[in-house]
Amino acid sequence: MLDYAARFILKIRSNPFFRAIQRTLVMLMPIAVLGSYFKLILDLIFSPEGMVYNIFGLDKIIPDHLWYAGLFVSRGMIEVTFGVFGVYACFFMARYTAHIYHKDATLAGLTSVIILLFCSYGSTSGQRSGNVYSSGILQINSVFISLVVGYMVGQVFHLLGKEYLPVKVESTKIIRQRAWDALLPAMVSLSIGIILGIIIYELQLKVINSASFSEIVSRVQTTNNIGEVIILTIVITFLNWIGIGFPLRSIGESLNNAYTAENMTVAFQHGSSWNVPYKFLGSSLINSYGVMGGASILLAIIVLLLLQHNNPEIEAIAKVNLLPAAFGSTIGLAVGLPILLNPIFLLPSMLIPIINILLAAGAIYFRLIPVCVYPILKGTPGILISFFGTNGNWSALFFTILLFILDIAMLWPIIKINDLVNLKLRSKERGTINAQKS
Repeated sequence: MLDYAARFILKIRSNPFFRAIQRTLVMLMPIAVLGSYFKLILDLIFSPEGMVYNIFGLDKIIPDHLWYAGLFVSRGMIEVTFGVFGVYACFFMARYTAHIYHKDATLAGLTSVIILLFCSYGSTSGQRSGNVYSSGILQINSVFISLVVGYMVGQVFHLLGKEYLPVKVESTKIIRQRAWDALLPAMVSLSIGIILGIIIYELQLKVINSASFSEIVSRVQTTNNIGEVIILTIVITFLNWIGIGFPLRSIGESLNNAYTAENMTVAFQHGSSWNVPYKFLGSSLINSYGVMGGASILLAIIVLLLLQHNNPEIEAIAKVNLLPAAFGSTIGLAVGLPILLNPIFLLPSMLIPIINILLAAGAIYFRLIPVCVYPILKGTPGILISFFGTNGNWSALFFTILLFILDIAMLWPIIKINDLVNLKLRSKERGTINAQKS
Protein backbone atom coordinates (compact mmCIF):
# COMPACT_ATOMS: atom_id res chain seq x y z
CA MET A 1 0.00 0.00 0.00
CA LEU A 2 2.76 2.42 0.96
CA ASP A 3 4.73 1.52 -2.17
CA TYR A 4 1.69 2.09 -4.40
CA ALA A 5 1.07 5.48 -2.79
CA ALA A 6 4.75 6.35 -3.22
CA ARG A 7 4.63 5.53 -6.94
CA PHE A 8 1.52 7.69 -7.38
CA ILE A 9 3.10 10.64 -5.59
CA LEU A 10 6.31 10.12 -7.56
CA LYS A 11 4.44 10.65 -10.83
CA ILE A 12 3.12 13.97 -9.54
CA ARG A 13 6.48 15.05 -8.11
CA SER A 14 8.15 14.25 -11.45
CA ASN A 15 6.10 16.98 -13.15
CA PRO A 16 8.35 19.96 -14.03
CA PHE A 17 6.14 22.34 -12.02
CA PHE A 18 6.53 20.37 -8.79
CA ARG A 19 10.19 19.57 -9.50
CA ALA A 20 10.98 23.27 -9.80
CA ILE A 21 8.93 24.08 -6.69
CA GLN A 22 10.74 21.53 -4.53
CA ARG A 23 14.16 22.75 -5.66
CA THR A 24 13.17 26.38 -5.12
CA LEU A 25 11.84 25.86 -1.61
CA VAL A 26 14.80 23.74 -0.53
CA MET A 27 17.17 26.43 -1.80
CA LEU A 28 15.28 29.09 0.18
CA MET A 29 15.23 27.10 3.42
CA PRO A 30 18.03 29.13 5.11
CA ILE A 31 16.13 32.37 4.46
CA ALA A 32 12.89 30.92 5.82
CA VAL A 33 14.61 29.52 8.92
CA LEU A 34 16.34 32.85 9.57
CA GLY A 35 13.02 34.66 9.29
CA SER A 36 11.39 32.11 11.62
CA TYR A 37 13.93 32.76 14.36
CA PHE A 38 13.59 36.52 14.16
CA LYS A 39 9.79 36.16 14.11
CA LEU A 40 10.13 34.07 17.26
CA ILE A 41 12.34 36.69 18.92
CA LEU A 42 9.94 39.48 17.96
CA ASP A 43 6.86 37.65 19.24
CA LEU A 44 8.41 36.46 22.49
CA ILE A 45 10.65 39.33 23.55
CA PHE A 46 10.07 42.55 21.64
CA SER A 47 6.29 42.53 21.45
CA PRO A 48 4.16 43.95 24.34
CA GLU A 49 1.79 41.00 23.72
CA GLY A 50 4.66 38.50 23.80
CA MET A 51 4.77 35.63 26.29
CA VAL A 52 8.33 36.14 27.56
CA TYR A 53 7.87 39.92 27.56
CA ASN A 54 4.91 39.65 29.93
CA ILE A 55 6.10 36.76 32.11
CA PHE A 56 9.41 38.41 32.97
CA GLY A 57 8.25 42.03 32.75
CA LEU A 58 10.89 42.93 30.19
CA ASP A 59 9.58 46.50 29.96
CA LYS A 60 11.13 47.07 33.38
CA ILE A 61 14.31 45.05 32.78
CA ILE A 62 15.47 45.98 29.27
CA PRO A 63 16.61 49.60 28.77
CA ASP A 64 14.56 51.52 26.21
CA HIS A 65 17.43 52.03 23.77
CA LEU A 66 18.27 48.31 23.84
CA TRP A 67 14.60 47.33 23.45
CA TYR A 68 14.13 49.62 20.44
CA ALA A 69 17.36 48.34 18.91
CA GLY A 70 16.16 44.75 19.28
CA LEU A 71 12.77 45.70 17.84
CA PHE A 72 14.47 47.36 14.87
CA VAL A 73 16.70 44.37 14.15
CA SER A 74 13.88 41.84 14.51
CA ARG A 75 11.43 43.73 12.31
CA GLY A 76 14.13 44.53 9.78
CA MET A 77 15.26 40.92 9.42
CA ILE A 78 11.66 39.77 9.10
CA GLU A 79 11.12 42.29 6.30
CA VAL A 80 14.23 41.25 4.34
CA THR A 81 13.39 37.55 4.72
CA PHE A 82 9.62 37.08 4.91
CA GLY A 83 8.70 40.53 3.56
CA VAL A 84 10.33 40.02 0.15
CA PHE A 85 10.42 36.23 0.13
CA GLY A 86 8.37 36.22 -3.08
CA VAL A 87 11.22 37.92 -4.96
CA TYR A 88 13.62 35.14 -4.03
CA ALA A 89 11.03 32.45 -4.81
CA CYS A 90 10.16 33.96 -8.18
CA PHE A 91 13.82 34.15 -9.22
CA PHE A 92 14.68 30.56 -8.31
CA MET A 93 11.41 29.16 -9.65
CA ALA A 94 12.09 30.66 -13.08
CA ARG A 95 15.74 29.62 -12.84
CA TYR A 96 15.05 25.98 -12.02
CA THR A 97 12.21 25.71 -14.55
CA ALA A 98 14.48 27.00 -17.32
CA HIS A 99 17.31 24.78 -16.08
CA ILE A 100 15.13 21.67 -16.41
CA TYR A 101 14.83 22.41 -20.15
CA HIS A 102 18.52 23.43 -20.51
CA LYS A 103 17.78 27.11 -21.09
CA ASP A 104 19.50 30.21 -19.72
CA ALA A 105 18.35 29.97 -16.12
CA THR A 106 19.89 33.15 -14.71
CA LEU A 107 18.30 35.51 -17.22
CA ALA A 108 14.96 33.75 -16.80
CA GLY A 109 15.16 34.43 -13.06
CA LEU A 110 15.97 38.10 -13.54
CA THR A 111 13.11 38.52 -16.01
CA SER A 112 10.64 36.96 -13.60
CA VAL A 113 11.70 39.31 -10.79
CA ILE A 114 11.10 42.35 -13.02
CA ILE A 115 7.59 41.07 -13.84
CA LEU A 116 6.75 40.34 -10.21
CA LEU A 117 7.90 43.79 -9.06
CA PHE A 118 5.97 45.48 -11.85
CA CYS A 119 2.78 43.63 -10.91
CA SER A 120 3.40 44.55 -7.28
CA TYR A 121 3.83 48.19 -8.30
CA GLY A 122 0.62 48.03 -10.33
CA SER A 123 -1.25 46.71 -7.31
CA THR A 124 -0.13 49.71 -5.22
CA SER A 125 -0.10 52.51 -7.81
CA GLY A 126 -3.11 54.79 -7.62
CA GLN A 127 -3.78 53.98 -3.99
CA ARG A 128 -3.08 56.31 -1.11
CA SER A 129 -0.11 54.46 0.19
CA GLY A 130 3.47 55.34 0.90
CA ASN A 131 4.66 51.97 -0.37
CA VAL A 132 5.99 51.71 -3.91
CA TYR A 133 5.33 47.98 -4.04
CA SER A 134 2.47 45.92 -2.68
CA SER A 135 3.86 43.94 0.23
CA GLY A 136 0.99 41.48 -0.13
CA ILE A 137 2.38 40.10 -3.39
CA LEU A 138 6.00 40.00 -2.28
CA GLN A 139 5.82 38.43 1.17
CA ILE A 140 5.97 34.80 2.14
CA ASN A 141 2.24 34.50 2.82
CA SER A 142 1.56 34.81 -0.91
CA VAL A 143 4.51 32.84 -2.24
CA PHE A 144 2.20 30.85 -4.55
CA ILE A 145 1.83 33.88 -6.85
CA SER A 146 5.60 34.26 -7.08
CA LEU A 147 6.03 30.59 -7.90
CA VAL A 148 3.43 30.77 -10.67
CA VAL A 149 5.04 33.88 -12.19
CA GLY A 150 8.46 32.23 -12.07
CA TYR A 151 7.14 29.03 -13.65
CA MET A 152 5.41 30.92 -16.47
CA VAL A 153 8.59 32.83 -17.31
CA GLY A 154 10.57 29.58 -17.21
CA GLN A 155 8.13 28.03 -19.67
CA VAL A 156 8.46 31.00 -22.04
CA PHE A 157 12.22 30.49 -22.01
CA HIS A 158 11.59 26.78 -22.57
CA LEU A 159 9.49 27.48 -25.66
CA LEU A 160 11.42 30.42 -27.15
CA GLY A 161 14.90 30.31 -25.65
CA LYS A 162 17.96 28.70 -27.17
CA GLU A 163 19.78 25.76 -25.68
CA TYR A 164 22.33 26.79 -23.07
CA LEU A 165 25.15 24.69 -21.68
CA PRO A 166 27.03 26.24 -18.74
CA VAL A 167 30.78 26.72 -19.11
CA LYS A 168 33.36 27.08 -16.36
CA VAL A 169 34.85 30.34 -17.65
CA GLU A 170 32.68 32.83 -19.52
CA SER A 171 34.32 35.49 -21.65
CA THR A 172 32.67 38.79 -22.47
CA LYS A 173 31.78 37.43 -25.90
CA ILE A 174 29.96 34.43 -24.42
CA ILE A 175 28.05 36.65 -21.96
CA ARG A 176 27.03 39.00 -24.78
CA GLN A 177 25.80 36.03 -26.81
CA ARG A 178 23.79 34.81 -23.80
CA ALA A 179 22.11 38.19 -23.57
CA TRP A 180 21.17 38.16 -27.26
CA ASP A 181 19.90 34.60 -27.09
CA ALA A 182 17.67 35.49 -24.12
CA LEU A 183 16.32 38.66 -25.74
CA LEU A 184 13.28 37.08 -27.44
CA PRO A 185 11.94 35.05 -24.47
CA ALA A 186 12.71 37.93 -22.11
CA MET A 187 10.79 40.45 -24.26
CA VAL A 188 7.83 38.09 -24.67
CA SER A 189 7.77 37.45 -20.91
CA LEU A 190 7.99 41.16 -20.14
CA SER A 191 5.18 41.91 -22.60
CA ILE A 192 2.94 39.41 -20.83
CA GLY A 193 4.00 40.87 -17.47
CA ILE A 194 3.23 44.43 -18.58
CA ILE A 195 -0.24 43.40 -19.76
CA LEU A 196 -0.85 41.66 -16.44
CA GLY A 197 0.39 44.73 -14.53
CA ILE A 198 -1.91 47.03 -16.56
CA ILE A 199 -4.89 44.81 -15.76
CA ILE A 200 -4.01 44.89 -12.07
CA TYR A 201 -3.60 48.68 -12.16
CA GLU A 202 -6.74 49.45 -14.16
CA LEU A 203 -8.97 47.21 -12.06
CA GLN A 204 -7.15 48.17 -8.85
CA LEU A 205 -6.93 44.52 -7.93
CA LYS A 206 -5.73 43.61 -4.46
CA VAL A 207 -4.09 40.54 -5.90
CA ILE A 208 -3.06 38.78 -2.70
CA ASN A 209 -3.08 40.34 0.76
CA SER A 210 -4.89 40.09 4.06
CA ALA A 211 -7.77 42.26 2.82
CA SER A 212 -8.41 39.82 -0.04
CA PHE A 213 -9.49 37.19 2.47
CA SER A 214 -11.14 39.42 5.07
CA GLU A 215 -14.58 37.90 4.44
CA ILE A 216 -13.30 34.35 4.95
CA VAL A 217 -11.44 35.31 8.12
CA SER A 218 -14.42 37.27 9.45
CA ARG A 219 -16.73 34.32 8.84
CA VAL A 220 -14.35 31.93 10.57
CA GLN A 221 -14.16 34.22 13.59
CA THR A 222 -17.93 34.59 13.95
CA THR A 223 -19.52 31.31 12.85
CA ASN A 224 -20.77 28.94 15.54
CA ASN A 225 -21.85 26.26 13.05
CA ILE A 226 -19.64 23.15 13.05
CA GLY A 227 -20.48 22.28 9.44
CA GLU A 228 -19.44 25.73 8.27
CA VAL A 229 -16.30 25.58 10.42
CA ILE A 230 -15.28 22.34 8.69
CA ILE A 231 -15.83 23.78 5.21
CA LEU A 232 -13.89 26.94 6.04
CA THR A 233 -11.11 24.85 7.56
CA ILE A 234 -10.76 22.93 4.30
CA VAL A 235 -10.53 26.19 2.34
CA ILE A 236 -8.05 27.83 4.71
CA THR A 237 -5.75 24.84 5.10
CA PHE A 238 -5.73 24.24 1.33
CA LEU A 239 -4.77 27.87 0.73
CA ASN A 240 -2.04 27.56 3.33
CA TRP A 241 -0.72 24.40 1.64
CA ILE A 242 -0.38 26.10 -1.74
CA GLY A 243 1.43 29.04 -0.15
CA ILE A 244 -1.31 31.57 0.61
CA GLY A 245 -1.09 31.82 4.37
CA PHE A 246 -2.98 35.08 5.05
CA PRO A 247 -6.26 33.48 6.24
CA LEU A 248 -4.65 30.95 8.60
CA ARG A 249 -2.22 33.53 10.04
CA SER A 250 -5.06 36.01 10.62
CA ILE A 251 -7.11 33.56 12.69
CA GLY A 252 -4.50 33.48 15.44
CA GLU A 253 -4.43 37.26 15.82
CA SER A 254 -6.35 39.11 18.52
CA LEU A 255 -10.10 39.02 17.96
CA ASN A 256 -12.47 41.91 18.51
CA ASN A 257 -16.06 40.99 17.68
CA ALA A 258 -19.35 40.68 19.51
CA TYR A 259 -19.19 36.88 19.75
CA THR A 260 -15.80 36.62 21.42
CA ALA A 261 -16.60 39.62 23.62
CA GLU A 262 -19.82 38.01 24.85
CA ASN A 263 -18.04 34.71 25.50
CA MET A 264 -15.34 36.46 27.49
CA THR A 265 -17.88 38.52 29.46
CA VAL A 266 -19.77 35.41 30.51
CA ALA A 267 -16.50 33.66 31.40
CA PHE A 268 -15.45 36.58 33.61
CA GLN A 269 -18.85 36.69 35.30
CA HIS A 270 -18.91 32.97 36.14
CA GLY A 271 -15.18 32.45 36.65
CA SER A 272 -14.95 29.80 33.92
CA SER A 273 -15.77 29.24 30.24
CA TRP A 274 -17.93 26.13 30.63
CA ASN A 275 -21.24 27.90 29.94
CA VAL A 276 -20.40 30.53 27.34
CA PRO A 277 -23.09 31.09 24.67
CA TYR A 278 -20.91 30.43 21.61
CA LYS A 279 -19.11 27.14 22.21
CA PHE A 280 -18.02 26.31 18.65
CA LEU A 281 -16.59 29.55 17.24
CA GLY A 282 -14.42 28.71 14.24
CA SER A 283 -11.46 30.84 15.30
CA SER A 284 -11.29 29.17 18.71
CA LEU A 285 -11.62 25.61 17.39
CA ILE A 286 -9.18 26.01 14.49
CA ASN A 287 -6.40 27.84 16.32
CA SER A 288 -6.64 26.01 19.66
CA TYR A 289 -7.26 22.46 18.42
CA GLY A 290 -7.35 22.29 14.61
CA VAL A 291 -3.83 23.52 13.92
CA MET A 292 -2.69 24.22 17.51
CA GLY A 293 -0.81 27.27 16.34
CA GLY A 294 1.05 25.05 13.84
CA ALA A 295 1.87 22.22 16.25
CA SER A 296 -0.70 19.73 14.94
CA ILE A 297 1.11 19.23 11.62
CA LEU A 298 4.51 20.90 11.64
CA LEU A 299 5.66 20.09 15.17
CA ALA A 300 4.32 16.54 14.85
CA ILE A 301 6.38 16.10 11.66
CA ILE A 302 9.50 17.32 13.47
CA VAL A 303 8.95 14.79 16.24
CA LEU A 304 8.62 11.98 13.70
CA LEU A 305 11.70 13.07 11.77
CA LEU A 306 13.78 13.19 14.95
CA LEU A 307 12.59 9.73 15.97
CA GLN A 308 13.57 8.14 12.64
CA HIS A 309 17.34 8.88 12.63
CA ASN A 310 17.70 7.50 9.09
CA ASN A 311 18.56 10.68 7.18
CA PRO A 312 21.12 13.07 8.71
CA GLU A 313 20.18 15.89 6.34
CA ILE A 314 16.44 15.74 7.10
CA GLU A 315 17.19 15.30 10.80
CA ALA A 316 19.29 18.49 10.71
CA ILE A 317 16.38 20.38 9.11
CA ALA A 318 14.08 19.12 11.86
CA LYS A 319 16.51 20.11 14.63
CA VAL A 320 17.09 23.63 13.34
CA ASN A 321 13.32 24.20 13.10
CA LEU A 322 12.41 22.62 16.43
CA LEU A 323 12.67 25.75 18.58
CA PRO A 324 10.70 28.16 16.36
CA ALA A 325 8.11 25.48 15.53
CA ALA A 326 7.56 24.75 19.23
CA PHE A 327 6.60 28.40 19.73
CA GLY A 328 4.40 28.68 16.64
CA SER A 329 6.89 29.94 14.02
CA THR A 330 6.62 27.02 11.60
CA ILE A 331 7.24 28.49 8.14
CA GLY A 332 10.92 27.48 8.16
CA LEU A 333 10.06 23.77 8.19
CA ALA A 334 7.17 24.25 5.73
CA VAL A 335 9.65 25.70 3.24
CA GLY A 336 12.70 23.59 4.06
CA LEU A 337 11.28 20.06 4.11
CA PRO A 338 9.33 21.19 2.00
CA ILE A 339 5.67 20.87 2.97
CA LEU A 340 4.28 23.72 0.88
CA LEU A 341 2.94 22.40 -2.44
CA ASN A 342 4.23 18.93 -1.63
CA PRO A 343 1.51 16.53 -2.89
CA ILE A 344 2.17 14.01 -0.10
CA PHE A 345 1.14 16.56 2.55
CA LEU A 346 -1.99 17.89 0.85
CA LEU A 347 -4.56 15.55 2.43
CA PRO A 348 -2.94 15.48 5.90
CA SER A 349 -2.80 19.28 5.93
CA MET A 350 -6.58 19.40 5.52
CA LEU A 351 -7.82 16.19 7.16
CA ILE A 352 -5.84 16.27 10.42
CA PRO A 353 -7.16 19.73 11.47
CA ILE A 354 -10.71 18.59 10.62
CA ILE A 355 -10.35 15.46 12.78
CA ASN A 356 -8.93 17.56 15.61
CA ILE A 357 -11.81 20.04 15.38
CA LEU A 358 -14.49 17.33 15.35
CA LEU A 359 -12.96 15.62 18.38
CA ALA A 360 -12.63 18.94 20.22
CA ALA A 361 -16.22 19.91 19.39
CA GLY A 362 -17.39 16.55 20.70
CA ALA A 363 -15.37 16.98 23.89
CA ILE A 364 -16.86 20.45 24.40
CA TYR A 365 -20.38 19.18 23.71
CA PHE A 366 -20.05 16.41 26.30
CA ARG A 367 -18.45 18.87 28.74
CA LEU A 368 -15.12 17.10 28.86
CA ILE A 369 -13.26 20.35 28.22
CA PRO A 370 -14.28 24.03 28.48
CA VAL A 371 -14.26 26.53 25.61
CA CYS A 372 -11.15 28.58 24.78
CA VAL A 373 -12.17 32.20 25.23
CA TYR A 374 -9.28 34.00 26.94
CA PRO A 375 -6.67 35.97 24.93
CA ILE A 376 -3.41 34.21 24.10
CA LEU A 377 0.01 35.88 24.27
CA LYS A 378 2.19 35.85 21.15
CA GLY A 379 4.70 33.05 21.05
CA THR A 380 2.62 30.69 23.18
CA PRO A 381 3.55 27.08 22.29
CA GLY A 382 0.82 25.49 20.18
CA ILE A 383 0.13 22.66 22.62
CA LEU A 384 -0.43 25.20 25.43
CA ILE A 385 -2.87 27.43 23.54
CA SER A 386 -5.93 25.55 24.82
CA PHE A 387 -4.51 25.52 28.37
CA PHE A 388 -4.13 29.30 28.53
CA GLY A 389 -7.26 29.87 26.43
CA THR A 390 -9.30 28.10 29.11
CA ASN A 391 -7.56 29.97 31.94
CA GLY A 392 -5.40 27.02 32.96
CA ASN A 393 -7.81 24.11 32.66
CA TRP A 394 -5.86 20.84 33.02
CA SER A 395 -8.41 18.71 31.19
CA ALA A 396 -7.98 20.93 28.11
CA LEU A 397 -4.20 20.50 28.29
CA PHE A 398 -4.48 16.72 28.68
CA PHE A 399 -6.93 16.55 25.77
CA THR A 400 -4.61 18.61 23.55
CA ILE A 401 -1.65 16.35 24.35
CA LEU A 402 -3.74 13.32 23.36
CA LEU A 403 -4.70 15.09 20.12
CA PHE A 404 -1.05 15.79 19.41
CA ILE A 405 -0.15 12.12 19.94
CA LEU A 406 -2.99 11.14 17.60
CA ASP A 407 -1.67 13.59 14.99
CA ILE A 408 1.77 12.00 15.22
CA ALA A 409 0.22 8.56 14.69
CA MET A 410 -1.75 9.77 11.65
CA LEU A 411 1.36 11.37 10.13
CA TRP A 412 3.60 8.31 10.57
CA PRO A 413 2.54 6.56 7.30
CA ILE A 414 2.74 9.91 5.48
CA ILE A 415 6.36 10.34 6.52
CA LYS A 416 7.09 6.78 5.40
CA ILE A 417 5.57 7.46 1.99
CA ASN A 418 7.54 10.71 1.75
CA ASP A 419 10.76 8.82 2.51
CA LEU A 420 9.98 6.29 -0.22
CA VAL A 421 9.24 9.05 -2.73
CA ASN A 422 12.49 10.86 -1.90
CA LEU A 423 14.41 7.59 -2.23
CA LYS A 424 12.91 6.89 -5.65
CA LEU A 425 13.55 10.47 -6.76
CA ARG A 426 17.22 10.28 -5.76
CA SER A 427 17.55 6.96 -7.57
CA LYS A 428 15.91 8.42 -10.67
CA GLU A 429 18.16 11.50 -10.61
CA ARG A 430 21.30 9.34 -10.25
CA GLY A 431 20.18 7.30 -13.25
CA THR A 432 19.67 10.47 -15.29
CA ILE A 433 23.11 11.82 -14.32
CA ASN A 434 24.81 8.52 -15.21
CA ALA A 435 23.01 8.43 -18.56
CA GLN A 436 24.19 11.97 -19.36
CA LYS A 437 27.79 11.11 -18.45
CA SER A 438 27.78 8.03 -20.66
